[in-house]
Amino acid sequence: MSKKPELQHLDTSKRPERIPIDGPRNILSIPGQDPNFHYTWQFGDPGNLERFLNAGYEFVAAEGNAGDATIDKPSRLPGMGTALTCVSGPKTLYALRIRQEWYDEDFAKAEAQIDEQERQASTPSHEGGYGDVKKSGGTQFKGGHRLS
Repeated sequence: MSKKPELQHLDTSKRPERIPIDGPRNILSIPGQDPNFHYTWQFGDPGNLERFLNAGYEFVAAEGNAGDATIDKPSRLPGMGTALTCVSGPKTLYALRIRQEWYDEDFAKAEAQIDEQERQASTPSHEGGYGDVKKSGGTQFKGGHRLS
């Protein structure tokens, strides 16, 4: 009879964090984020990056790897120093960041516009304006209010 070899204990203390096959993947994470900035990934479509740069965003420097260790390795962008990029099919994503205070200001302005549009949509219309409805049988509505 042959004796079964004993299994040796594997040292897993230096192994990267194990991600299960069917577990969530974090392919677009950016390690070492500065809490004073808001980060985003954007496609490098014509005009898109220019729009973000004009709004105050800047490229994120590629210091280490972003995302999962096994998924679409980020690369350095030729001609732009060490900008962090990630290939997504036929397109390239670019990591950008903006000062958190500027992001908060822009977000507040966008929210205010939406609030105003919602307010206008729920305000009864003026005389003869959009929103007057006449129902057959003589019942009339104006600005959401029943007149008769």
